[in-house]
Amino acid sequence: MESQLSSGDLISERYANALFELSSEKKIVSTVLENLEILQKIIKNNNELKILIKSPLISSNDKLVILLKLLDPIKINEITETFIKVISKNKRFSKLSSIISQFIKINAQKRGDILADITSADQLNEEQQKKIKENLKNILGNKLSLNFKVDKKIIGGLIIKVGSKMIDTSVANKINKLKIVMKGA
Repeated sequence: MESQLSSGDLISERYANALFELSSEKKIVSTVLENLEILQKIIKNNNELKILIKSPLISSNDKLVILLKLLDPIKINEITETFIKVISKNKRFSKLSSIISQFIKINAQKRGDILADITSADQLNEEQQKKIKENLKNILGNKLSLNFKVDKKIIGGLIIKVGSKMIDTSVANKINKLKIVMKGA
């Protein structure tokens, strides 16, 4: 499996695995998971913070100070705080969201959940996400974890990935199929 991952994914997976093993050893996986999900939500909902985290012009230490100040009101766990400091020391802030996503995936797999990635052209509202989750639960069962992503390139529709299976109802995919048919005509 590692050979299929890009070097960035490999780095994210290694950090996520190390964090998962440590939090599992200390029996605080759910606490660390909760902290990371809050951090992920803060990053997703703040474009300036996203830019700041990815910017090579801002020092890792400055990024660390800003993130810890943002997380101060929720009193994050010591392991989570140490993890963020390691990310800072190793200058891996650009991989933070990817590491958190990997941690969430590892946790879901260990619990026996089925992971599904849902990609849409625009952000889906809560009602749309709920409907998709209900429909997929009917097909795949109750132990389902969904990861919603936005990719403007698909123009419209959805791409649903569960393991190695993919359902692509995107407009971009339909246009590509039409191009292929037109070339053959």
